[in-house]
Amino acid sequence: MLEERGRVVAIEPGAIWVETVQRSGCHGCSAKTGCGTGLLGDYLSNAARIRVALNSWDSENISLNDTAVIGIGEKALASSALLVYLLPLISLLLTALIGEALAGEAGAIGGALAGLIGGAAVVRWYSRRRAADPAYAPLLLRIETSRSL
Repeated sequence: MLEERGRVVAIEPGAIWVETVQRSGCHGCSAKTGCGTGLLGDYLSNAARIRVALNSWDSENISLNDTAVIGIGEKALASSALLVYLLPLISLLLTALIGEALAGEAGAIGGALAGLIGGAAVVRWYSRRRAADPAYAPLLLRIETSRSL
């Protein structure tokens, strides 16, 4: 299970909204202050809001600004990443080769564009079909309260 921490920004019946900050992959590097990639990643980082079902959690024990630890299965993440990155790339290459065989360089360019757009459309269709699949939904693992004692 891959975990991510976020701040609870809204509570509704049966679910919470969690805001996570997306950081660059080198966020924990010791050379971050002198690295252009790390600085650029900090500049371009943005927050994402995710709706997380409470399932067996009691919403009365959760308050705004608590830290929520959410998770998603490794298999779901790995299969989704392969689909999102590889399918458009493979379709781009295959249709570029077919286009080149049929119409030369112009056919390769047109085929590559058509393959990329077609692959992206298949990914979008597949992700919409899987939107309600609980295997791809984030789970609330634990709450770290922000209340002072």
